[in-house]
Amino acid sequence: MIPKHIKFLFCIPFIIIIAYTAYLLSRYNSIPDIIHIPGYGGKNDGFGSKLFLFVPIVLNLAILAFIWLIIRKPDKIKFTFEGKEEDQEKTYAQYQLVLIILALFVTLIMSPLSFSDVVFK
Repeated sequence: MIPKHIKFLFCIPFIIIIAYTAYLLSRYNSIPDIIHIPGYGGKNDGFGSKLFLFVPIVLNLAILAFIWLIIRKPDKIKFTFEGKEEDQEKTYAQYQLVLIILALFVTLIMSPLSFSDVVFK
């Protein structure tokens, strides 16, 4: 069983995604049809369609689904240490909190910060 505070905290990334998507949709008509796409690793920068702004949202939702699968079944995780049976629930709760922090971090990096120079102008 997943504790209620874990479920509540896991809703925060979805609220961020919904808020970013709503803001993106409200500004969508004012964004140029061709946008700058930053390069990485020494590659040249490129240009693409403004539909590319929705790719981080879809990728973020896929990552959140994967994280939720891990949170839902913490007993399937192969830990690198041996824990006591009485500490198992505490270990699972800590692991779930770490995954929620990871989900928040990924959401903040993937959605609002990915194209902040295009969307938030």
